[in-house]
Amino acid sequence: MASGSAPASEVEAAGDAAAWADLAGWQALLARHASLFDAWVEGGAVGIVPRSAADAGRGELLAWVRRDGAMRVEPRPFGGFADCGVAVLFVVEPGALAQVHAQLHANALGRMKLQLRQGGMLLYVLASKAQLLDDGYEDFLETLGLAFMGACR
Repeated sequence: MASGSAPASEVEAAGDAAAWADLAGWQALLARHASLFDAWVEGGAVGIVPRSAADAGRGELLAWVRRDGAMRVEPRPFGGFADCGVAVLFVVEPGALAQVHAQLHANALGRMKLQLRQGGMLLYVLASKAQLLDDGYEDFLETLGLAFMGACR
């Protein structure tokens, strides 16, 4: 390692911290993609949680929630999968959210899709398929390459 450069894990941690703290940036992303969320029911939510918090069953969750007809970003306490109040939970490995965050003003959802394919983000569906459809999640999930409906509708 060259003198003066931080170890990769420190750089990764700093990028993750910046990504978690940038609520305004995430809010702008949701506003730019508002049409993906138009069908969501009031209170519909997905969450993003670090792998370390998921493993420990406690920490902080970044929720994307439909409130008053618009999407909102909300930090929430995470106390485990059973009671996290989201239909879909994205568990992110170290560095993965920072990579998505780096693309906030370009193609963040495309980067999120890539992280899902490469294993940087793991997807946990906490609602039934019927509930996801009824609550309007289909367009959002399909944008991420999660076509859970299959060829027959």
